[in-house]
Amino acid sequence: MHRSANYLAGVGYALIFGFSFLVIKEALVALDPIELLAMRFCLAALIMSVLGLTRIVRLDYRGKPLRDLLVACLFQPILYFVCETYGVRESASSTAGIVLGALPAAVAVLGSIMLNERLSRRQSACLCLSILGVATIVIWGGAIDGRAGSLRGFLFLLGAVASATFFNIYSRKSSRSFTPVEVTFAMMWSGAVVFGGLALVRAFASAGARGPLELIGRAAPAWAGILYLGALSSVLAFFFVNFTLSRLKASQSVVFANLVTVVAIVAGVLIRGEAFGPLQLAGSAMIVIGVWGTNAPSG
Repeated sequence: MHRSANYLAGVGYALIFGFSFLVIKEALVALDPIELLAMRFCLAALIMSVLGLTRIVRLDYRGKPLRDLLVACLFQPILYFVCETYGVRESASSTAGIVLGALPAAVAVLGSIMLNERLSRRQSACLCLSILGVATIVIWGGAIDGRAGSLRGFLFLLGAVASATFFNIYSRKSSRSFTPVEVTFAMMWSGAVVFGGLALVRAFASAGARGPLELIGRAAPAWAGILYLGALSSVLAFFFVNFTLSRLKASQSVVFANLVTVVAIVAGVLIRGEAFGPLQLAGSAMIVIGVWGTNAPSG
């Protein structure tokens, strides 16, 4: 029963994040990255607050150690989204795919050091198979876009991997004292405060008192996307992430992130009519088998 819930949560956040790339692409036509992040997390924080005030979800931070939770919120969403946004913008898509695809390996290494979590030989092999599947899709499956990208973009991507890695570790540590809902609530409000504050400062600087109203007006064509990103891709998907981190080793939970690559490909094929070749099929199969093997019970 617990294993089924873990798989459902892992696949759930992979599905939501996978389709979010299409939504973000459309929303960025109306808003710049900081504005979109501000709208996304302010809406997510509002949703979480309503759920808490109506006691649909239970929140209790009294007497609990906040250090690990605050560190987790610093790395995700704040540092991760800053690094990912500018890293993807200034890098080749192939570079971004390779670097971000290395996240499960980075979490496995750091998890063994900081959490004393070890994978069996079979689980390690399956984790590597999943990473190889990402590389197959990105390098040999036609995802290379011909741009070399900048050194600064590459460094931003490394920062994104480091941020996501440390988030997985500290969310896992926070799960000893906080529920997945409490971790998610703190994350949404940290994103709302930081990105919302940045967006407001920029709006006032550019247009004075009219700035915030102009920002809301420009966001009108993107509200459907903002709703998806705020309600699903932030609140629900990050709840699933924190849920799996509360049940599984960090290295087992994060391997579901590679399924995002598969979902993004399927979304591109079904919605945008993009090509799907044999190498993409092979890479997707390696990812799925790797995810299953990393989380399947031993013995």
